[in-house]
Amino acid sequence: MCDTYDITYSDLNPTLYFAGKRTVTESNFSHTHDAPELFIVLSGDLAIWMDGTTTPLTAGDIVCVPSHMPHRTLPTVHDNPAILFFTSFSNFHFKGMEPNRLDFPGGSSVLHTDGLVRQDITNLCLRMISERYSNQVGQYFMQKAYLTQLLMTIIRQITVPPKQSCSPVTFETHHKTYVVSEIRQYLSSHYAEKISLDLIARNMYLSSAYISKIFKEETGEAPINYLIKMRLERARIQLESDNGQSIKAISNSVGYDDVYYFSKLFKKYYGMSPVHYRSKYKKVV
Repeated sequence: MCDTYDITYSDLNPTLYFAGKRTVTESNFSHTHDAPELFIVLSGDLAIWMDGTTTPLTAGDIVCVPSHMPHRTLPTVHDNPAILFFTSFSNFHFKGMEPNRLDFPGGSSVLHTDGLVRQDITNLCLRMISERYSNQVGQYFMQKAYLTQLLMTIIRQITVPPKQSCSPVTFETHHKTYVVSEIRQYLSSHYAEKISLDLIARNMYLSSAYISKIFKEETGEAPINYLIKMRLERARIQLESDNGQSIKAISNSVGYDDVYYFSKLFKKYYGMSPVHYRSKYKKVV
């Protein structure tokens, strides 16, 4: 398994206190909250004053004001007032940050988003607002669900993915592994029957050349050699069981009608004929 960090329920189970949006046409009074407050600029321009520092903001900017920090918003362009989303919540703790605190890279107080990320965040904000006024059953939990998605979208922008201790599994790798697994399972179940690579390929809607190639890449041997070894292993077990079967019967039971060909293959792999192997095994036992 890959050694990766992921967020758990104990890290993120936010309690939502309020959510809304407003058009910033005038300054508000400096104030604080007992929980963090998240501001997201949906459109326009404004500034935010936090603990003595004024920072200009534009559409796509995100600010997370820590709990108990004095802050207020200020309009900057009166002919283009900002539309501001705001929400307050607690009960979250991300790796490398203090509980109930959202820190942005480089110690910045602002995270700027654009493109599809900004669009996704805006949509989540609007859904939270819409849900607030929906008067539907479970509206708090729907808002909480959107808030969770919102926070995860933000945290993915500021968190560097951990290095994986294993190689990533590509679609091609997964596909090869699956195909080879299916072939091995088929051979194990049908080794006593007449099997051809073309038949397997047709059943899997793949070419026999491709099947042969990926099977060798995954197992180190060609499908026919894998099948031969499997058949001979089954035959060896029957020879050792001393159940009175003839060599021909054993040959037929593992998929070989030609007992001479079977004996030739067995001798090639085990260094002696089936008859000699059975005789030697009896003496050893």
